[in-house]
Amino acid sequence: MKTTSHFIWVELNSYILSNIFIKIYQYIKDNCIESCVSFQNPLSPHITLYYLDKDIHLDIKNQIKDFILSFAISNEIKLIWFDYFYKWEWKRYILYLNIYSKNPFKDYRNILHDKFKMDYVIDNSYDFSPHITILKINNPDIFENHRLNIESILKEEINKIKEFDVNLWKISLYAVNSKFKEEIQIRI
Repeated sequence: MKTTSHFIWVELNSYILSNIFIKIYQYIKDNCIESCVSFQNPLSPHITLYYLDKDIHLDIKNQIKDFILSFAISNEIKLIWFDYFYKWEWKRYILYLNIYSKNPFKDYRNILHDKFKMDYVIDNSYDFSPHITILKINNPDIFENHRLNIESILKEEINKIKEFDVNLWKISLYAVNSKFKEEIQIRI
């Protein structure tokens, strides 16, 4: 696969989260606004801990995989609600799910940042907030006309599953091709 980046992330239960994706997708399809959003791949929901280069030597990949084995992902991860990144300041949004967990994700992210020092990867420059991305909003004007309906779907679906643990207790290194819609994300 032609890789555009690598991520270290915590794997989540796609089965529990699938209705969120399905119901929002159905609404978007029924309203013919597919071009206004790009979904996160519903088969690989995750919490990204750290972003890495697209080109990583095999020895470094193996070092990373060995290093992250020391991170315990043993506590529950539950949904709280939803929110947006870049809400009005940018003409591009990301719709995501807020989570609650006693797992020390921020500590792990800081450890990874200290070890790999990839400041030049733009996503590593933002304040870290553990979350689950649902979709990117490519056309905020079109999305705004449907936002309340989509948020209503989210509220209903989150309330159905917020007591469930979505943690699969795995932290992994993934190779990603973000040029393909929806991203191809493969554990390595």
